[in-house]
Amino acid sequence: MPKRSVFHSVPSKDGWKVTQSKQTISTHETQKAAEAAAINAGRAAQGGGGLGQAVLHKSDGTIREERTYGADPVKSKG
Repeated sequence: MPKRSVFHSVPSKDGWKVTQSKQTISTHETQKAAEAAAINAGRAAQGGGGLGQAVLHKSDGTIREERTYGADPVKSKG
């Protein structure tokens, strides 16, 4: 099963940044710009045949929203 590429938009001392595996991918002046970049990166990962996810954070660092792209795993009875 392919691994999902996860991109976070998080606040930083320099504004907002997009990270993947704790490495900064890009920096932005506004939260809106960072969220757009994280969403685009998640969709691009899906476009290459993989799985993508954008995790959008609030200004206090908590998660506000998660978006997944690509085929989600089959749900099984629990």
